[in-house]
Amino acid sequence: IRRYYAYCSYVDALFGRVVDAVKKKGEWENTVVFYLTDHGDYMGAHGLWAKGLPCFKEAYNICAVAGGGYLNFLRAGAGKNDAAEGAAATEDAFVSLADFAPTILELSGASAPEPMSGRSLLPLLRGEPVSNWRSTMFSQTNGNEIYGIQRAVWDKRWKYVLNTFDYDELYDLAEDPHEMKNVAADPRNAAKIREMVKRMWDFAKKTRDNFTCPYILVAIAPYGPGILDSE
Repeated sequence: IRRYYAYCSYVDALFGRVVDAVKKKGEWENTVVFYLTDHGDYMGAHGLWAKGLPCFKEAYNICAVAGGGYLNFLRAGAGKNDAAEGAAATEDAFVSLADFAPTILELSGASAPEPMSGRSLLPLLRGEPVSNWRSTMFSQTNGNEIYGIQRAVWDKRWKYVLNTFDYDELYDLAEDPHEMKNVAADPRNAAKIREMVKRMWDFAKKTRDNFTCPYILVAIAPYGPGILDSE
């Protein structure tokens, strides 16, 4: 863990040199900086030292920081008094890595070549109220054949994980925020699992999800995609 933190500090220091170079070049006021990562690390949580495959929040819930002189300009234009250099604002919205591509495209004045599952973060970055923002998150990973195929869906209260290679998981995040007690086998939660699986397939349909792995077991779940037409 000490080496891990040291490595993070080293990366931060090097990134600081990039920021200093941008400022020295006189481009800071025209720059937006996104500082993020592709995944976390369990660092001993759940007895694990890895970045996956388990779908616990330590690996999937990452930090994302946005900054730069141009971002200050955007927030000032929206009437935000925290737009001064060094000031900070925190958002509690569900944000996905898939949101950064449409955000960068909008900042650059370009349009997306095709529909994207992500959504531009500019309203949040400006500090503006956003209507109809997502209330549910989705993730998936595609392993080698059946091994490692996983989909997950969660909101502020519940998290469901479909593991085609093992038993499924359900966590009550209000009662169990650290995801330590899998309650998927509790018959009282059958209706909640059905609801979460339905959300999962609805998202797959809306985003025109294409299986990257053709094996039939990739599509197996407690309820198939036909659940969308069953009600």
